[in-house]
Amino acid sequence: MKNLKNISVLLMVFFACVSCKEYLDVKPKGEVIPKTAEEFAALLNSHLSEIDDGYDEAILGNAMEKLELECFSDNVENSLTKNVTGMGAIPKYVGDRLNSFKSEYEKLYALIKNCNLVIHEMEEENTEMAKACYATAYTMRGVAYYNLMRLFCEPYNKQKAGEQLGLSIVTRFDMEARPKRSSLSEIVSLIEEDLKKGISYNSKSEIFRYTVDVAKAYLARLYFWSQNWEQAIPVAKEILEAYPLVEGTEYVDMLSAQHAQKGNILLRSYVLSHVSGDQNYNGAKGYLAVKPVSKSFIDLFVEKERDVRYSFLFNNKREAQKVPLACIRSAEMCLILAESYAYLNQTKEALEYLNLLRSKRISGYTPYTMGNLPAVDEAALVRVNAEGGAFTPLLWAIHCERRKELFMEGDRWFDLKRNGCPEFWIAKDGLKYETKQFMYTAPIPSRDIDLIPGMIQNEGYVK
Repeated sequence: MKNLKNISVLLMVFFACVSCKEYLDVKPKGEVIPKTAEEFAALLNSHLSEIDDGYDEAILGNAMEKLELECFSDNVENSLTKNVTGMGAIPKYVGDRLNSFKSEYEKLYALIKNCNLVIHEMEEENTEMAKACYATAYTMRGVAYYNLMRLFCEPYNKQKAGEQLGLSIVTRFDMEARPKRSSLSEIVSLIEEDLKKGISYNSKSEIFRYTVDVAKAYLARLYFWSQNWEQAIPVAKEILEAYPLVEGTEYVDMLSAQHAQKGNILLRSYVLSHVSGDQNYNGAKGYLAVKPVSKSFIDLFVEKERDVRYSFLFNNKREAQKVPLACIRSAEMCLILAESYAYLNQTKEALEYLNLLRSKRISGYTPYTMGNLPAVDEAALVRVNAEGGAFTPLLWAIHCERRKELFMEGDRWFDLKRNGCPEFWIAKDGLKYETKQFMYTAPIPSRDIDLIPGMIQNEGYVK
């Protein structure tokens, strides 16, 4: 990877010496863009390096980015945040961050631009390097659109997806194009097509990080987000079988490692030490003591110390102990399987995967059956399931298990979005901060609204 980083630096220096127009206008000035597969790889490597070094905030994320997502949710008590002299601002609620989501928007479309360059401008095809480049470009473009969809589109509605607003689709490099927003169903189809194309190259090159297994994990995520339960199951099952769950000290070591990718983690950020990554990691770790874990979260652990997560995730002062982690791991696939089977009313299989996860986390656990599932908490923040109906005890048990398992990994905010976008408020410094339903969907940056004729802003925001 060192050679690719060197090439990446040279390309960035070269591009800095030419005008923006010359760089973007690749057709008439072919000498401005890379020629060999190794040079094209450097375009992708600039993004991969940010992930490895722990300061990417848009593709896989970093420790501070995941902490902020937790601060938007009900996993921490923002009202009880301690004011610590010398520490910078951390969001009180999602409203503090909405305008700055434009940074993720711009960075993800910059990634899409570079992926398009690889896909359409690279002439080399049959070498191993070229195949790895194509696999990575298609996969990362699919990931970029997936991330954009979750941030800037409304929650997927199976009945209305053809009418819901999607994103501007850019699959070819064109300086003159000003695409308006597609439908949400079109975006889902594009992501599926890209991920499947990336999978078709069967890349297992660890250098490029986004291997065939990572692409499959994202495909399972996509099917899950778009409520395609039937198709989510075989993909998630394949990944779970290839990366079986770990337990006990191995589980704790896996999630505690500052740099190492251990256990059943398929991909993680911050595998290398870098000054910016160190700042994100240490900053997030420092904030854990000032953001008390919410009582509603702690109350989920009815087995208390028998659950390995109980003492690992937080202490008796309600201070979080698990440092936020940006990763993809197979426990998420297990939860996808349980919930997908539950929505298909295949309760035996849903219970099987729910109990599989619990058996790896709780010593002397009692398997759930349809007769001993805990009752749905009618006073809980979340009242509506992903399909808009009421929670059954089985779906509620899976929902709670997901909240426990993926704590400090940035999942809860999107799970709230997926399950009804519940409104809630916190009080801080004598003021009331409300998370309204529309805030779960970030605004399209005003620059795109101004530049693209007919571009529609998301509901709740001024055009």
